Amino acid sequence: MKGKWTIFGLVVGLGYLGFPSLVEAQERKIIPLDAHFLPIESGDEGQKYSKIVTVSPEGELVEKTYDLNYALVSAKKSMFEASEPQEPVWEEEKQYASDGTLKYTQFKYRKDNANYTKVLVGDQLVLDLACDSSLNCEGSFVAPGGEEEAVDRDIFKPGLPDMKAWNEFLGKNLSYPQSARNNRAEGEIWLGLKIDERGQLVESSVVNRASSDPSLVKEVERVLERYAGGFLPARDLQGGPTTAWMYLPIRFRLG
Repeated sequence: MKGKWTIFGLVVGLGYLGFPSLVEAQERKIIPLDAHFLPIESGDEGQKYSKIVTVSPEGELVEKTYDLNYALVSAKKSMFEASEPQEPVWEEEKQYASDGTLKYTQFKYRKDNANYTKVLVGDQLVLDLACDSSLNCEGSFVAPGGEEEAVDRDIFKPGLPDMKAWNEFLGKNLSYPQSARNNRAEGEIWLGLKIDERGQLVESSVVNRASSDPSLVKEVERVLERYAGGFLPARDLQGGPTTAWMYLPIRFRLG
């Protein structure tokens, strides 16, 4: 028996999995994170990072992530609207290399029912992308040599060849487990997929398994095994293919 479910778009970052209530918080918070940058309990042996969260005097949510050696991994500033506290209207994120040097800066913002992404290396704009509400995207990537290439996605993340085909696949194959219905279990199951430079799936994980209903997790894993539509590899800042993780959320909701 089919259930009601919703698949959201590819997730650029996992900040939205975390702490919407912190937007209103004024105190400094330290949050342990696992290898997928998900929040975990303090003292959990799976901790790989720590996130320090504050709110600036201007009302910006400021998140700084460090590894266990206290090296800065990323720094992000976000602005939210009171009418939409779950999704930022603007954010700036800086990613750092292990030696502390700045790798790139990413800007994301919403305007006129579209989402914009801009990535800069130094003062060089390397990715300029606009996506409408249906996740149809268009933009350009500029290689280090100056060559410009048209793109239809954030090429620095792995992706799916066709989101419409993925949604149709889920519609035909995903079911709402009866045990989950009996328990009134709902929620999002987050799939972490490690895609290599050839576009092959080399590792998968339900990254929020511990907090999810087991039957929903099992159903998502079953459906993933049936998927044969392939993946698009991420590319590095020079434009070459590289191995990286992507994250797909699937929401189960009882009607």
